[in-house]
Amino acid sequence: MIYNSTTSLPDKAIGEKYVFLAGSMDVNTTLNWRTQCIAALENSHHIFDPTHKDHDSLNKCEMENHINWELDALNRADIILLNFLPNASSPISLVELGLYVASDKLIVICPKEFYKNTYVTTLCKKYNTPIVLSTEEALNTIK
Repeated sequence: MIYNSTTSLPDKAIGEKYVFLAGSMDVNTTLNWRTQCIAALENSHHIFDPTHKDHDSLNKCEMENHINWELDALNRADIILLNFLPNASSPISLVELGLYVASDKLIVICPKEFYKNTYVTTLCKKYNTPIVLSTEEALNTIK
């Protein structure tokens, strides 16, 4: 099942796995990394996808609800897949990295071209957080 910020979060079922798709947004592309992850995982995992097509036009109350949904879903997730795209600044993703790098549920995708690659890599090494270069590598660690 796929959940987004316009749906209620489920009660966690025993024996079920929940994945949160965190990271750089690429909503203007037809086939993006989130679509790829959903296709690979939807039959074996519940997926929390924070993508909101109207994200930039949400009013203050809607944005607060969206942020709280994300925080609750991040806490509920068994796995957080955090993807830094090469040409994105990803300030929220860097915050999420700081919040969850020591949680033992984070898998980071960070290509060498990402402008803060050294920072991300150093944090991941410090906290023994898995870090890979591609979505495919990350999906292989989850399956």
